[in-house]
Amino acid sequence: MVEDQDKDKEETRVREIPVQLVDMFSYPTVLEMIHGPDAPRNMVLDKDELLVGRGTNADLQIDSLDLSRLHFSLTHRGPDWILQDLESANGVFLNGLKIYSAVLHNGDRLQVGDILLVFHEGA
Repeated sequence: MVEDQDKDKEETRVREIPVQLVDMFSYPTVLEMIHGPDAPRNMVLDKDELLVGRGTNADLQIDSLDLSRLHFSLTHRGPDWILQDLESANGVFLNGLKIYSAVLHNGDRLQVGDILLVFHEGA
């Protein structure tokens, strides 16, 4: 009976497997849409310059008629993310104040038309 049990067992293959280290504490910089079409939605800021709007040529496209085709830009310079209004029809509000250009900080709330976004700075 012991012989039958041994026949059913498979041998474990032993080999070296390269280990990939992953930084458990890194995360991307994102705009989190908490109100608007497709909310909730995270939009990863994966380039140093991004255009945001409803147009097909926007890097981050948001389907809302309250947004201009190219509403605002986001530029990564050094440690900072800079938001620039692109002369949009309805403007950009940062933490309740209308702005034309500003450096973003973790937790900042952006309102563009009926869209509410939260900026989350990566590490």
